[in-house]
Amino acid sequence: MIKVQNIKKAVKKMLYYLKQLLSFLYKILLDLKIVKPKIIVRMDGGISSQMHQYLLGCIYREKGYVVSYDLTFFKKWAKDNYGNFERNFDLLKAFPYLKFTRSSGIEGMVYSIRFADRSVYLDHEEVDIFLYDIEPPKFLGGYYRYPEELWSVLFSNYFHIDTQVFDNYNYSLYSEITKNVNSVGVHVRRGDLAIFNNAYGHPADLDYFNRAISYIYSKIETPFFYFFSDEPQWVEGELIGKLSIIEEQYKIVNKNGSDKGYMDLFLLASCAYKITTKGSFGKFAALLSESKDNIVVLCDDPIEYIWKDRLVNPVYL
Repeated sequence: MIKVQNIKKAVKKMLYYLKQLLSFLYKILLDLKIVKPKIIVRMDGGISSQMHQYLLGCIYREKGYVVSYDLTFFKKWAKDNYGNFERNFDLLKAFPYLKFTRSSGIEGMVYSIRFADRSVYLDHEEVDIFLYDIEPPKFLGGYYRYPEELWSVLFSNYFHIDTQVFDNYNYSLYSEITKNVNSVGVHVRRGDLAIFNNAYGHPADLDYFNRAISYIYSKIETPFFYFFSDEPQWVEGELIGKLSIIEEQYKIVNKNGSDKGYMDLFLLASCAYKITTKGSFGKFAALLSESKDNIVVLCDDPIEYIWKDRLVNPVYL
């Protein structure tokens, strides 16, 4: 047993020095201008995070820099924060028309060692300045507070609903939703945000959903609610029966698992009105929506206030 442990330690040490050597050699190639420097953006998380990170790369591509994306997360981890739910690389399934270049394994490793940015948590104004000042070579592997033009300009320039990605079930539901001018999409985020999270605070509770639904009833004569969640069984068993929804005026969308979360995003975006929870999924659906001036309900939590200027008609309850 001791010998096996010693061998493992030796191999680990050898791999470490090999990585350092490759990193050093690649740096020489960059210095000699044999290899063109670039900006590499690490991708991780669900579809919203991937969209977020893609737009970060777009900032630099539009400045004329070479940009590629590191997908190591999806090969080595591909889970949520607690390791329970799958996180697939779905960006190109949802938006197959995007210009996208993957970085090689060696490239990603070298950049993450030699050129990684460590200034992730900065004040809002400092982040804007920092992001615009970046030049290649650089590896960006964090979550940043992006400049507002990313939401007002870049998002709509790069992302739109592509109905060709729908399978038969989802296209049929999409057609149903778009024909109903009073459709209300309700996003119930569970998974790793079902409990307190440092970045997003406390999850939306039952009182919030009842306030939101009551508000919708006060504004719309005959709403029909479509529920989307990473835990639809929980919605059916623990939530629906406690909500003040008129019978037969709702549907729980439960056919799309972790491998088709982007279809839920498109369906939610297609609803005329939206009730969101913590996280970016519901807000991204609102930004994707053709009915951008319709009501979008959010939790009345300071963490959510960054969306005030990004959405046309946000309502905090």
